[in-house]
Amino acid sequence: MRKRNIFHLCIQITVLAVLASLYGLSLYAEPPAYWESIAIGALFSVLFGAGCIRLVPSLTSVLIGEEEAHLMREGERTFRRCGTRELLKLFLIVLAVRLLEFPLTYLVHYRLFGYTGMFFEVQRLWLDLYHVETAFPLYDWLSNVFWIITGNFNHARFIGSYVFTSLAVVALYYLVQQDFDRKTARRSVRYFLLMPFSFALMGTVPDGLFLLLSILCLLFIRKKQIAAANLFAMLAVMTHALGLLLIVPILMSFLSDLIHGIRSGREIGKAGFLKKTLEALTILLIPIGAGLVMLYANARFGDAFSLYRHALGTSGVGISGLFRFTDAGLQLSQTVDPNPLPVLLSAYLPQLLYLTFALVMIILACGKLSTPSVLLMIAAIVATVATGWVSAAARIVTMIAPFVITLAVRVKNRWADAAVTVLLFMGWLAYFYAFIAGYTGGVV
Repeated sequence: MRKRNIFHLCIQITVLAVLASLYGLSLYAEPPAYWESIAIGALFSVLFGAGCIRLVPSLTSVLIGEEEAHLMREGERTFRRCGTRELLKLFLIVLAVRLLEFPLTYLVHYRLFGYTGMFFEVQRLWLDLYHVETAFPLYDWLSNVFWIITGNFNHARFIGSYVFTSLAVVALYYLVQQDFDRKTARRSVRYFLLMPFSFALMGTVPDGLFLLLSILCLLFIRKKQIAAANLFAMLAVMTHALGLLLIVPILMSFLSDLIHGIRSGREIGKAGFLKKTLEALTILLIPIGAGLVMLYANARFGDAFSLYRHALGTSGVGISGLFRFTDAGLQLSQTVDPNPLPVLLSAYLPQLLYLTFALVMIILACGKLSTPSVLLMIAAIVATVATGWVSAAARIVTMIAPFVITLAVRVKNRWADAAVTVLLFMGWLAYFYAFIAGYTGGVV
């Protein structure tokens, strides 16, 4: 035990040294124009470092073949089977709840701009979020199936988003129930539907489909079915650039299972060796998915890298992306005419709040969620602050299910649950209002 603690300490010191070096390189490569940007970057680096340090013991335990800490709390799990009727009921409830955004959209729009069109004409703002030049192909292909019903591709994409999001919520409920009780699963669903940015999943964006596919990937990782997990990861890659991050939890699960088998001294045999070889080969499905996206982009736009170039934005060293984003917001705050306050509160502040929330959830997730899930959260934050994705932080955090699962797992007290529900609902209303008013600049 003493040797392990010393090993953990060495790894943690190394992680802190690397993070400090990256922070220094970021300051040197792209010096921020405002001291506030330096302070925000330092705060986020500290929170991220704390999350990585918290993960080290769990990561080490998994790699040496020990059972995950969250799997040993059997008293917190429900073993009663989750039936089709239960999931179908939840699916219909989510469909009904999402429909409430229709009248609310009209009421808010009427309050802001007066009468500008009939009820369904106002709803068109949900259809204008799709941009063919930046959309990955799978969302478009699957949504077009609903053209048989609508006869209109815009409406088909809307129905696709509506159905995919509802299915994703059902998958979220089922995933949480694998390791926790039904109360936690229901909290996860409620919190997700009330997450401030979740309103945008009503529009023609691929987020609901990506959420569904990524949750199914995590579910099969949980069930140790790596081939199926890789298949859904490939589909997720063809839906959004974030899908590439799913290789992190998949590799972690595969390696930990392989190491556990070797350390336990089990006789693998020819059948077992063949199975592991095939599982390893199925990981190639993820780069194959990326290749199919590039083939699609080349055939449609004449540039194989156009979709990834737009999706990744401007990369930098360390947290340069965060520095650029905060500098832009601070520069805007000094503008006198027009009044920048609404834009600052709706386009800049939510992204920073979502990033802070995500970093805190990483700290709280260690020991509560599976190590592959925590690694996916860390990978998402690294990708966000190091690229041009900082302006889409709210969207990215919403699309990575373990963040909201962590919140649901950690909040157990009845009064704390009520307070979180009210706070999320107020944030949802504020963000929804800002979007209808046009302060967010659309959905990034």
